[in-house]
Amino acid sequence: MSDQRDDLINPGADLGVAEVVDEDTRPKEGFLFCAACSHLVGHVEDRIEVNGSFLHTCTNPYGFVHHFGCHSDAHGCAISGGHHSADSWFKGFSWRLANCGNCDTHLGWLFERPGEHFYGLILDRVQAG
Repeated sequence: MSDQRDDLINPGADLGVAEVVDEDTRPKEGFLFCAACSHLVGHVEDRIEVNGSFLHTCTNPYGFVHHFGCHSDAHGCAISGGHHSADSWFKGFSWRLANCGNCDTHLGWLFERPGEHFYGLILDRVQAG
């Protein structure tokens, strides 16, 4: 028999009901979110070094400068477009667009080559929480 205080803290505990965690009330420390809509994009622990650095500053053929960090995963991104190897900033890697899976804001790129991939997330389009 459970203590009445346990029932107040976790209603339904005796019934085997799974605890539901509201997305807005869960701890946000260590997560990455879309700066536009706060959609969960990934985790700061997924940061990796590519070519000796986490941080990169690159300019595309149209003159736009992008400051981005490399991540092994960004499960909250929706990947779109075909594989492009032209103008890749990383030798041997093709790239595709990585947009927010919720609001479709361009967050960066998925860089791929056989057996290997990483995400380049634009620093001012994601926020850590």
